[in-house]
Amino acid sequence: MAIEYSNQNRSMKNKITHVLASFFLILSCKGQNESYALKSMEPHTVVANDGKSFLGEIGSIQVLENRDNPKSRLIEIPFFRLKTKSSNPLPPIFVLEGGPGDNPSIMQKMEDIITPISLFGSRSDIVLFDQRGNGNSSPSLSCENSFSLPLGVQLDQESFTKAYRTYIQECSFYWQEGNSDLQGYNVVSMTDDIEALRKALDYEKIILFGGSFGSHLGITYIKRYPNQVDRASLDSPEGLQHTIKLPYEVDKVLVQLSDLVKADSVLSKKIPSFISLVKETLNNLDKNPVRSKALDPETGKEIEIVVGKLDLQLATAMTLGRMGYRELPYYYLQMKSGDYSWLANRSIGLRRANGNIGNLMASLTDCSSSITTKRKEEASRQAEDAILGDALNNVIFEVCDLLPLKDLNNELETNFTSKVPLLVICGSQDARTPIRNGMEVISNFENSRLLIVKNGSHDLFPEAFDNNLAPLIVGFLSADYPLKYPLPMQIETALNLRID
Repeated sequence: MAIEYSNQNRSMKNKITHVLASFFLILSCKGQNESYALKSMEPHTVVANDGKSFLGEIGSIQVLENRDNPKSRLIEIPFFRLKTKSSNPLPPIFVLEGGPGDNPSIMQKMEDIITPISLFGSRSDIVLFDQRGNGNSSPSLSCENSFSLPLGVQLDQESFTKAYRTYIQECSFYWQEGNSDLQGYNVVSMTDDIEALRKALDYEKIILFGGSFGSHLGITYIKRYPNQVDRASLDSPEGLQHTIKLPYEVDKVLVQLSDLVKADSVLSKKIPSFISLVKETLNNLDKNPVRSKALDPETGKEIEIVVGKLDLQLATAMTLGRMGYRELPYYYLQMKSGDYSWLANRSIGLRRANGNIGNLMASLTDCSSSITTKRKEEASRQAEDAILGDALNNVIFEVCDLLPLKDLNNELETNFTSKVPLLVICGSQDARTPIRNGMEVISNFENSRLLIVKNGSHDLFPEAFDNNLAPLIVGFLSADYPLKYPLPMQIETALNLRID
């Protein structure tokens, strides 16, 4: 699993990330290590997938890679601003991307999201920006090395962990050899990037909108810069200490899905107990792994792969929290009848990491946010007898000891209170960021509201945005007095469990 990087490639990346400070105007240096630079902005039109055009401004800021080191190099973070036409504007809305390390990044998929996001701009400028180290940021810490596990045997935890650790360690070494200061890539540095962008664009206060990791970033920003936030709408909440998922919460959502199947007049006849079917299938695969055919995504040809219990735990956990959970009972029925093609096709992706699929900043950020020993121990204890084990965390946190991380214990302590008006939105079937997260988050906010989306998953916007969710968020974000804006405690999105 050697990295195939050429010296020419390394030189090119170094040239891209090298900063010529004389090209830029230094806007602020208020206190130690708070320097930032703004490139001159220019008009930019985004043409959405629906054909609509949005004229805004595109630019980038430059900030210190590691603010703890006054001699740190500068890195570049791109942004796009869509200005409101309101004559009575509110503070701008800063859109906080999930992930971390989504591919494509928010700046790389503006044509996909600009139309729905523009709905928030009735009274506010909208500001999109990439996370440091990802997307169009410079540098973007992509991992171009690879690993490949054999398809002829079932996946096992030891081999999977070993391969992933080697993969991340090689990527880390590459970027450190290229003079990247990897301690600068964490959620606290990102909050300081937001603050630098706020100052660079000359805003007094901002409104925060984001979900999943974006909510983690938003809460961290509110804790660090409480006086700069007018209000926030955060969905699929990941609180300050929620980065590590709890296996019992995952199992709880699995049990809820079993209840939904039982209540379905058609599926309940085929599956008397979905939770029993899950346990039975896992047990069978543990004793007798299955050889199944799958389509190789690289060659397009049919191949064979052996799948076992861990394959199914991982595939189920990854599907359970997303909108695809509605198809899980159907797939389990297929496996009961001997058709394991769904699992086989999902498992190929688990065995391979082929060039430029991962980003080191994701591992750096997640690991630096997974700091509490109590949370780690709780997850470890629960994984011992949880139905899906520790599948939702899988190998993500098995590499943390290999990385140079900043200690964020103080920054991510939850002993704070805030008066910032906050709307938290949770899906009832979200195994990744369950309702429990939302309840813990609002306990720190005196002026908070919790909105449950019944049948909603981690993918709330594809599921519910165009129906009844968008007007509520728009109303909260654009109201003169957000605390007085009428919000229900619960809305519902369609269930539509797959039957055939």
